Amino acid sequence: MAREFMDDDMMRWEAYVSGGQPDGPKAARIYFLSLDAPLARARYVLHESRSVATAERELRAMSDDDLRELLQASVLND
Repeated sequence: MAREFMDDDMMRWEAYVSGGQPDGPKAARIYFLSLDAPLARARYVLHESRSVATAERELRAMSDDDLRELLQASVLND
């Protein structure tokens, strides 16, 4: 499940949850991809639950303001 939203600069982003081993270093990351700059590196935040199901459920319930805040807190994908 992916969500689209716009940041404060009117750039379009897609947010989605990616798995990984529970409690592993890549568990339940919320990734952000720029739809307006497709060659830009993805960004991510680690969901505190470290559970893909919980992160997806919460992503569906987040407002665009919540997504913009997470995007601000995100780091470049390694």
